[in-house]
Amino acid sequence: MPDGDIVHGKLPGLYQKPYKWICEGKANKNECVGALMGALMRDLKKKGAAPVVLAKRIGEQLKQAIDNGSQSWGVLSQQLDQIARQAECPHYLKELVLKASKDVLHDFRYGQVRDTSNLSEVIVGRYIQEMYRSRFEQRIPLTSEHHAGVDNAIVMERVEAMRSDVFAGIDKCAKKATEQGDVANLRLPRRQKVKEIDLEEDLT
Repeated sequence: MPDGDIVHGKLPGLYQKPYKWICEGKANKNECVGALMGALMRDLKKKGAAPVVLAKRIGEQLKQAIDNGSQSWGVLSQQLDQIARQAECPHYLKELVLKASKDVLHDFRYGQVRDTSNLSEVIVGRYIQEMYRSRFEQRIPLTSEHHAGVDNAIVMERVEAMRSDVFAGIDKCAKKATEQGDVANLRLPRRQKVKEIDLEEDLT
């Protein structure tokens, strides 16, 4: 789909193609996930390394504080705000990183997460999830009529069916972005080849 072919006025241009495919229902789920991950990675690269650097720094600070066990959750939350304020990063990206960080802090507070060993990677991953939601998923219902006349419930059902695969791809991106402290070298994960069924093969 050529750039500028807008089929959903509230979606950034990068996400028009995967949205269009999802609405039309011609591409299979793997193809839609691949198109969406490609758009998300291009978007991450446009946003640059600053949010990843901030997420890593917060992860390191949080790990140290939680491992020491010496501070209250409220104090930790305020420290996250302070780290974000001092970071050189666009405001709305700071907000995404902060939301991701506070969600992780909440999970620790209520015992849903206990392992601090890869905390930076977890926060980078949550930041990318927040980016995905704010740039794509949450904007989909913001139109009076979907492409190809598809009902909103059907579009959202298809999006929800893709979410676990998208998040699995995000986890791989987060691992690489955290290791490199950057998003410049992110690549789409290799798709698994689906073995074609030999119609002559005895499957019993």
